[in-house]
Amino acid sequence: MNAQVEDKDYYAILGVPQSATEEEIKQAYRTLARRYHPDSRTENVPTTLFHEVQAAYAVLSDPARRRAYDRRLAKMGIGEQAAIAWDIQLSQTQLSAQYESQVFYVLVEIRPAAGSKGERLPLNLCLVIDNSTSMQGARLEHVKRAAHQIIDELDDSDILGVVTFNDRAEVVIPARPLTNRIHTKAKISSIIANGGTEILRGLQAGLAEIEKHRSPQVVNHLILLTDGQTYGDEEDCLAVARLAGSQRIGISAMGIGEDWNDELLDQIANQSGGVSAYIASPGQVRTLLQQRVRGLGTVFAQGLELTLHCSEGVQVENAFRALPHLERLTVTNGTISLGALQTDAPLSLMLEVGVAQKPPGEHRLLRLELNAEISAQGNRRERIWRDIVLSFVPGEPTPQPVPAAILGTLSKITIYRMQEHAWESLERGKVKEATRQLERIATRLFDLGESQLARSAMLEAGRIARSGISTPKGRKELKYGTRSLTIAPRRKSYD
Repeated sequence: MNAQVEDKDYYAILGVPQSATEEEIKQAYRTLARRYHPDSRTENVPTTLFHEVQAAYAVLSDPARRRAYDRRLAKMGIGEQAAIAWDIQLSQTQLSAQYESQVFYVLVEIRPAAGSKGERLPLNLCLVIDNSTSMQGARLEHVKRAAHQIIDELDDSDILGVVTFNDRAEVVIPARPLTNRIHTKAKISSIIANGGTEILRGLQAGLAEIEKHRSPQVVNHLILLTDGQTYGDEEDCLAVARLAGSQRIGISAMGIGEDWNDELLDQIANQSGGVSAYIASPGQVRTLLQQRVRGLGTVFAQGLELTLHCSEGVQVENAFRALPHLERLTVTNGTISLGALQTDAPLSLMLEVGVAQKPPGEHRLLRLELNAEISAQGNRRERIWRDIVLSFVPGEPTPQPVPAAILGTLSKITIYRMQEHAWESLERGKVKEATRQLERIATRLFDLGESQLARSAMLEAGRIARSGISTPKGRKELKYGTRSLTIAPRRKSYD
């Protein structure tokens, strides 16, 4: 098949399932052929539909060609044999051949294929808890209660280790199965706060506990909870996170309060395939920790990597994860690390693709290749791919509606990028510009019905206008609040 035909779903064209019998395929073809034939059709439909029906029948009516086609569908992630399925939508299917450069968007939604089954994987989990002096009181008490709750919910087959850190690290509970939950809870209850904050020590000790039981047959994960900043070891923390990611150990980094380094925790999570979160009040610790551990219990695949094979003159200018939370993704040597895929939480990402001028005709601009380890099915490898083909026309393209899913995702990304630009403007001393940007963000948030977050934006804009500085709380509320937006905009817009 050539690049133009590779994306055709012949079963969908004939309106039959992949399990259809030869007779069902023949009957569907006859019905559609009469409906679309140029000499007999009564509908005003393009002749290309008739040709598509003929092409589909030519492949599916031939047993050898059908088997080969089914194998190809599985590799593309749209066949019944695939463990992972994906939907790919384009902001447009045509571009003009008369412009030197253009941009289009690709929305990729990844999920376990329908009917894919797998066993719950045991967890190899380590909690790394900041017990520096600043954690004293309500923060540490809520963390302890959250840990007790996690102990109650873990299965007997799960492994749990607990490490505390301040200016040194201590293994409170060596990584092991939960054979004595009462004793484990008592050890956690004995944690007290003292000392400074050195995140590197906690990460190293926690990963050492995970290493004792690390295996491809389990979910290896470290959860870091901290309320402070580490000093002087940031680069070492990132190096440790990168190594953990290469070993399929995810790190979820959770910051409590306002005084922690959000950029560092975001990068630690990003480098390892984990997630980062903002805990605004101690009372939220239990909810967020519980959600994270429950999510780890539904992991279907690990080590997801999306490789971007760009044609000449094509470049992915920006990449964002849209679900289950919004974040900017890093493209390293043409590959994006996506971490794990849960059975109940699909992954969604948006690619902003720049294209240089092309002559009229169809062009394959990009091949997306997704690799994953299907942990819930014996850790087998899965590789699927899809070509992105667009038509270049001599004049202006025929107007076509942009898919609603792309518009909604772009709206979320736009608001998130606006708050990034506001802080960048403030750091450059452009106080008025930062204030205006935050006010525009507030307007959009009110439009979405996000009144509480909109008020936070207005309050921060007022503070900046008066004093020229932002507050750590306001910055984190807007950053992590806009990352969590899920409502599509009422007004469709690109900007």
